[in-house]
Amino acid sequence: MRFIQMTIMAMLISASAISQPAELKNITIAGVVKDSVSGKVIEYPTIAVFTDSLKLIKAQAAGADGKFFIEIPSKGKYVLSVSMMGYSTVKRDLVIDGSTKRVDLGDIFLLEGVQMSGVTVVGVKPLIKNEPDKLTYNLESDPQSAASPLIDIIRKVPMLSVDGEGTVRLNGETNFKVLVNGRSTGILVKNFKDAIKSMPANSIKSIEVITDPPAKYDADGVAGIINIITNKKQTAGYNASITLTGNTLGGYSGGGYLSLQQGKFAMTSYLFRSKYFSNKSSSFSETENFISDQYKFSTVSSKYNSHGVSDQISVEASYDIDSLNFISLSFFGFMGNSESDGISEYISKNSTGIVTRNYLNTYGTRYEYGSSSGNLSYQKNYKKPEKNLTISYGIDYGPSNRKVINAIDAIVDFYPYEQNSKNDAREVEQSFQFDFYNPLKKGSSFETGAKYILRQNISNTIVKLYNQNSGEWVEDPSKVNDLDYTQHIGSFYGGYLYKNKSITAKAGVRAELTQNDGVSKSSDGDIRFDNNQFDVVPYLSVSYSLGKGKITSLSYTQRLNRPGIWYLNPYVSDSDPMNISYGNPGLNTVKRHNLNLGYRQSSQKWNLGLNLSGDYTNNDIVNIRKVNTDGVNISTYENQGENKSIRLNFNYSYMNGQKYRIYSNGTIKYSDISSPEMGISNSGFSYSGYLMGSITVLKKGSIELGGYLFGGNITLQSKDAVNYMTSFGYSHRFLNDKLYFAAYVSEPFTKKKKFVFDSEDNTYRTHRESFSFQRSANFSLTWRIGKYGVQVKKAKKSTTDDKMKGETTTNP
Repeated sequence: MRFIQMTIMAMLISASAISQPAELKNITIAGVVKDSVSGKVIEYPTIAVFTDSLKLIKAQAAGADGKFFIEIPSKGKYVLSVSMMGYSTVKRDLVIDGSTKRVDLGDIFLLEGVQMSGVTVVGVKPLIKNEPDKLTYNLESDPQSAASPLIDIIRKVPMLSVDGEGTVRLNGETNFKVLVNGRSTGILVKNFKDAIKSMPANSIKSIEVITDPPAKYDADGVAGIINIITNKKQTAGYNASITLTGNTLGGYSGGGYLSLQQGKFAMTSYLFRSKYFSNKSSSFSETENFISDQYKFSTVSSKYNSHGVSDQISVEASYDIDSLNFISLSFFGFMGNSESDGISEYISKNSTGIVTRNYLNTYGTRYEYGSSSGNLSYQKNYKKPEKNLTISYGIDYGPSNRKVINAIDAIVDFYPYEQNSKNDAREVEQSFQFDFYNPLKKGSSFETGAKYILRQNISNTIVKLYNQNSGEWVEDPSKVNDLDYTQHIGSFYGGYLYKNKSITAKAGVRAELTQNDGVSKSSDGDIRFDNNQFDVVPYLSVSYSLGKGKITSLSYTQRLNRPGIWYLNPYVSDSDPMNISYGNPGLNTVKRHNLNLGYRQSSQKWNLGLNLSGDYTNNDIVNIRKVNTDGVNISTYENQGENKSIRLNFNYSYMNGQKYRIYSNGTIKYSDISSPEMGISNSGFSYSGYLMGSITVLKKGSIELGGYLFGGNITLQSKDAVNYMTSFGYSHRFLNDKLYFAAYVSEPFTKKKKFVFDSEDNTYRTHRESFSFQRSANFSLTWRIGKYGVQVKKAKKSTTDDKMKGETTTNP
């Protein structure tokens, strides 16, 4: 009986075992990693699986589309970790019951640059972000930006350099397009070096450098685009902050932010005022004139002071009409002025060393400039994800007014006089455009659009001489040089994106028709000029994923340089009668070809970006300097340059959490420039680079040290000497990060800097040295109040929202 019972029990157990399905092995966990704010996928995040006792089982990188598929051995309890440099790490507890071969977790969102209290892993926003067609420098991750003018931060941005006179170059070129929040601010190109001296860096969120703009961007700017993204605080309810800065040179800035949201309406705004000083500067130049024995050798020595004030305002607002339609309104305004006063002495000698001319020039200059940009956009979204239509209108107004009063005190062979010169110039640009974006089948998308631009450039000049006999200022009509110039630009573009697991290919074309109509007015009569030009600008880019965070890319594009009012303006600046300059209303549009090979590699702790590129232009606009037989130095612009260059850009950053980080970038460029018309050429290497290190101390404090190298810039007739700058600073957060203090010292080892410039051709040779006080201590204090959470919406089609990068975005 006992045997029968045991037999029956065994049979039941066997039947039960047969009825149970076999335990699944090698179960796949799947998901997609996205940015929590933009909804865009995050490329190549790290996915790791641990046991519930935190023993690592497997780790791998997700794909360029943010998707991951990682296997676990069997059912059980696990911990999934998702991380990416610059983002907070997300950890999920998983209970796998083994009932299915695949577990889909859906979208996993990471927070970029947000510190999360109560969580052991803290996200640190990356200082630099490399993408196939642009590079982003995040000022929010640079402690020095809290107490610095923008010019000091631009020196750190890869591919950008600033020389001793404050001139900004993109890959060694001064011809580039400046955008603010993706919108054109043409006047800032001319006044960029003046604006960034006084513009506070803490009003800027990030700087984008776009060297290979796709077809959707206007083709202006042969070197590329500098897009300045201003701070736009994200709020739930309201948020505000107040910032005060100052330095030992006498400069200061102050301002604040205000953001709020109520129902369907959201707004963010800021207002800043700043002032800078540059006192006790000096310069010395010597010139040899090869075509004159009477004025064979000349020298100019100068001493001068300068200061400037600027006001900056920005407002962005949006309103949701319904779930698929919304409108957005934005305004950016920057107004500034700079004043300088000084004295210079001119001495010329003949070939035997006898003084042939000598005079003193005492002068005062006031320069007013600015840019006001407004944009109104309507966006219609469709039920199909990502599909949208945007219609927008924009207006940009930029005044540029200069007033110079100078007095000549003749000593040898010259005539004394007093002159009052005033030039009022302005540029007004209006644009109308529509843009349509449509995702097609999986992995591809299409966009198209059209745009009309009306540009009006006006310049009026009044020159008066002081009459000693009557004691009055008398207008001199012989020096009138006015300009009335209108430009119409009609454009159409189309772009296509294809993407699979490893390859992303983008192709586009932009067609632009330009009509120019102008008149140059002088005492000799009016000269009319008009022309039409049709350009087809192609764009092609291919990127390939090598796996493990490695991507290589190849792109080709063309860029145009349409001369603006600062190149065309015929106004003659002759406050120094032996050194005069003027524009050229007869300049033609320049077309440049660009080929770029890129490589970037990312991991959780470090980023590396490399770019090798080449450019070619056969009618470049160049600054031409000439010396006549009377010893007068003349400077203007002409289409005379054949420009060939090749350059290597690199950037590298390493971050060990919040403990310390190292960052470096650099550019080596070889240029070959020639002018068959003038029979001259110039070639050589130029360099720029930045090295920075920071370390966290006292839990919420940070010490930073940096060094900057630049120089060797080549033009048709000149070359700069190599120079360097250094800085160190300290920053600290108090009261739960509501109070922020920063201080840094610029040029701690050198009180006064010397900058060297050399220029020559077949008629002359010039060597100039300038000196300025650069050492300063800078301080900043910021107080924040309010809440964070919701952002002001913007129309998807703006120059900063480049969906053709191959990234996925969510509808607003």
